[in-house]
Order: sequence, then structure tokens, then C-alpha cells
Amino acid sequence: MMMEATDLGLGSVWECYFKLDVLKEEFKLPSNLEPVNILVIGYADTNHETVLPSDPHNKMRLPLSATVSFEEL
Repeated sequence: MMMEATDLGLGSVWECYFKLDVLKEEFKLPSNLEPVNILVIGYADTNHETVLPSDPHNKMRLPLSATVSFEEL
């Protein structure tokens, strides 16, 4: 589906983080279905000069020293 969207000149992104209860309510999904992913398709912003990293991402990122450890033999 993502390749077909690209062939049609569209952009797509595979989402795995969402509020399940909100999604089920908005899309009126039956109780026996539990979505695990969402494929978002739309027109991509082709002006890459305006795309900036998300500020919260930069604030939340830990330094490597806090997440990586090296063992010496």
C-alpha cells in the first residue's frame, strides 16, 4: 500500500502509537477488532527547507552516556 501511494504521488507513514479507545470510537470499530497499526496517506510536503525536527524530541532525548554502557575486559 505504501509503494502504491508513492506511485500515485502520495506520501505515507506507518503509525504504531495511538490511543486505542479514541481510534475505536472515531472509526466506530466493533469490539472484536483491535487495530495494531494505522497507515496514514496524504500529500507530502515537498518543501524540505521548512521541515524541522520536533522540539519535544530534542528535549526528551537522553545523552548516549545515559543509555549506552561499555564493558572492559
